[in-house]
Amino acid sequence: MNERENIQQYFINLLKIIENQRPGYIAVLKEGLLDDEIQNSITTHPIPEGLIAIYSCVKGYDLELPKNFDFPTYLLPGYDLIQIDKVDSVINRLQNVHKNPDCWGWQPDMIPFLYGSGGDYYCVRTLSDDQSVVWTPKDDVLYIICKNIKDFILIVTECYKQNAYFLDEYRDLECNYDLEEKIIVNFNPNYYYQNGLDSKE
Repeated sequence: MNERENIQQYFINLLKIIENQRPGYIAVLKEGLLDDEIQNSITTHPIPEGLIAIYSCVKGYDLELPKNFDFPTYLLPGYDLIQIDKVDSVINRLQNVHKNPDCWGWQPDMIPFLYGSGGDYYCVRTLSDDQSVVWTPKDDVLYIICKNIKDFILIVTECYKQNAYFLDEYRDLECNYDLEEKIIVNFNPNYYYQNGLDSKE
């Protein structure tokens, strides 16, 4: 099994965990695409292998309220997987709104793949020497989560396994942020240093 197939299997395992928590979730994200369809959908950037692996499994959430699905559509609390054919338009909109990338966290090489309800994003970098996953919670901030999509998938998977991501009594998807951070640091020991944060240990 090559690295791409490994990442794909990790993501399938994650989807199965979410499906067990929220039956019908995989159907909401619709069937994934072939490689050439993925390449034709995101034309503004070279696409990291990990992102191709994700979109070969599912297409993403189209922001329409799904029928017969009484659960949150989030991949992780507050964040939906952007439907693949919307990614280029999101990139173009961000570039038009933020003409000077030096003034804020998002950079032109990034591909946003998770959209937050607060208008923020998780993105993957597309540089030859940097394919890290970053979180841009507001205009002038960028947090490096981990070094690649594979580690990000494993982090999210572990967050579900350890109940850092859980459904509350109202079926809302909630997050234990302290536990989530511990899991991130376990995969990325440089997390605090990279982001200029004080260690909680």
